[in-house]
Amino acid sequence: MLENALYIVPTPIGNLSDITYRAVEVLKAATLIAAEDTRHSRIFLDSIGVKNTRMVSCHDHNEAERADLIAGEVAKGGLVALISDAGTPLISDPGFRVVRELAACNVKVIALPGPCAAITALSVAGLPTDRFTFRGFLPVKEQELRAAIADLQNIECTTVFYESPRRVLTTVKMMGELIPEHPLVLCRELTKTFESVYRLKAAEAAAFLEADANRLKGEFVLIVGVPEKTASGETLSPEVVRALEELIALAPVKAVCRALAPLTGLRVNALYEKAMELKERA
Repeated sequence: MLENALYIVPTPIGNLSDITYRAVEVLKAATLIAAEDTRHSRIFLDSIGVKNTRMVSCHDHNEAERADLIAGEVAKGGLVALISDAGTPLISDPGFRVVRELAACNVKVIALPGPCAAITALSVAGLPTDRFTFRGFLPVKEQELRAAIADLQNIECTTVFYESPRRVLTTVKMMGELIPEHPLVLCRELTKTFESVYRLKAAEAAAFLEADANRLKGEFVLIVGVPEKTASGETLSPEVVRALEELIALAPVKAVCRALAPLTGLRVNALYEKAMELKERA
């Protein structure tokens, strides 16, 4: 039995089959749907059989007045569904002002789980997910963008960003300049036909994208990891870690570390610490 409340309803980020049964149930029962873009959402709603429900726009410029409208709708026994163009509302999308206002008025707000580009990307990145930071879209102005990327040098957890195809090359070029050794995962067109996941170092990303114009198409999620460090604080690049993994399977650990030390500029002890950690994981 559905309650009279505001429901936060995630919608697919690409593949329409990702809509949940519960989301369809709520959207069909809604007396009012508040959508980021009513024209965009109408196409999606028609595809799942929601055709005649009253809709209003709800975006960054009208959230305050929409909060009053939504609260009134729930007060008179209605059920309101809040949706964005794709994914989970409020996550780099409109909605938080509406939720804040309704919560302050003791109007019930119910969140449905569902599609979210940030979480989808984290699931396939292959970077630590026990602790991460979501930063939304990076700044547009060059000085602010530079400061935001430089700040990643001081962050000790995985960081997630959204980026547009128009700006992604500028962004990764600056990442290559400022945080070249950081692992970077580029997730493009998630859940869509041309979904791609590229795992590389920040220093390699710009050249990789420029090598094929198709790699620059579509919406991006950028995930920045923390460079590998030994207990002594020395940073091991992904290439060094891969070399250690392959070589210690073929030769004694100490011999491998002595051979790699002059080639990498790292101390033998730092390489040995990492090599033993890798052997324990194997």
